[in-house]
Amino acid sequence: MVDKSDYNPQDKEVMIVTAKAKNKSRLQELIDFARTAGYKKLGIANCKGVQPLADKLAEKLREAGFEVFAVNCRESRLQACEISPEMSGGSCDPLSQAAYLNEKETDFNINVGLCLGHGLLFQKYSKAEVTTFLVKDFETGHKTVEHLL
Repeated sequence: MVDKSDYNPQDKEVMIVTAKAKNKSRLQELIDFARTAGYKKLGIANCKGVQPLADKLAEKLREAGFEVFAVNCRESRLQACEISPEMSGGSCDPLSQAAYLNEKETDFNINVGLCLGHGLLFQKYSKAEVTTFLVKDFETGHKTVEHLL
């Protein structure tokens, strides 16, 4: 069990900001959290397969007053054979997505439908904290909880 003294001041601030932004749609929670935290520049790292949804999210965030930078997983044109000779074709490139958003000095980044492993790598290399907005699941129309019901 974690002792409450294990929460440092920054952790406590995240908990306070979260409490002020909860009980809303995930989109409104994201907007409120970013505003309360004082974030101005938001990054979106998305799967090319959910591009229309990522574009819509970027539009909503811009309408809410944020500066938004977005990059899809295929923009770097990385070839899979550059990762491993066992692979072929185009490859997703989460490290380039992180590098691009790091270069833009985003305050907070949003994972929109990255594959599980790609999302982990993106989060590992992102200088800004990352939250997930959409978990990609083409079988259920991105409603992953459907598998549990």
